[in-house]
Amino acid sequence: MIKKILVPTDGSEYAMIGVKYAVSLAKEHGAALLGIHVVDIKLLEGPFLRDVSASLGVAPYVNYQNNIALILEERGRATLEAFRQLCEEAVVPCEIAHDTGTVTACIVEKSALTDLVVLGRGGEHSAFLDGILGSTTEAVARRAHCPVLVTNRESADIARFVVAYDGSPHAKKALQTAAGIGSTWKVPFDVLVVADRHAEVRVEEAKSYLVAHAVEVEYSVREGDPSEMIVAFASEQQVDLLVMGAYGHTKVRELVLGSTTAYAINHSPCPVLLTR
Repeated sequence: MIKKILVPTDGSEYAMIGVKYAVSLAKEHGAALLGIHVVDIKLLEGPFLRDVSASLGVAPYVNYQNNIALILEERGRATLEAFRQLCEEAVVPCEIAHDTGTVTACIVEKSALTDLVVLGRGGEHSAFLDGILGSTTEAVARRAHCPVLVTNRESADIARFVVAYDGSPHAKKALQTAAGIGSTWKVPFDVLVVADRHAEVRVEEAKSYLVAHAVEVEYSVREGDPSEMIVAFASEQQVDLLVMGAYGHTKVRELVLGSTTAYAINHSPCPVLLTR
């Protein structure tokens, strides 16, 4: 099911968590990895360099553009070499890509011919964000052509997982993904429905779909705020993966009410697999 995994990395501590998880997952399930490092084109543009020059109190463009470009290129090569060495040590086949452009756009473009994107929870600026979901992670989760897994741990050992189901189109896709994981990897899982007036209908929908699949599954209904209940259930059951639909509402509604997806990524005790 998952045979080619895209692994964006900026060399940060958080990104390396994603790299190590992807290597573990690929080794366990016979997948190949594509590591990508993107030099952010915004760091090479004129306005940015003028701002840097002004803050330093020196004349702009004293060969700064070339020097910065060389530094960023060298950092990218070192990052990808570390990625390659980890793959070689684990005997996992890999490719590398070193791009320059808009970070999100480059990752999304590469995702079109991969089965999964694996990201560490955070990036090179995460120390300043106090656990808040980074803009690149959110943008990739919204736009990627394949499922996106956001991880806070290095090991990909999965003994049990949970899928959150509310009947929405993205949740139905998550249920399909869960069925594939459960049957292919022979892993038991839970279907969690957060109660509303349609809770019983949602449970029956899930049962009707999963009965045709060779999976070991249990069903649970919880009452309360969906964001908090999903995270609480994952913690109580000590699952190794949370599967859910990504960003099921409009951005306007999410601004007013908050995003269940963002809350789960930021607070889940385990990696989160997002489907669209």
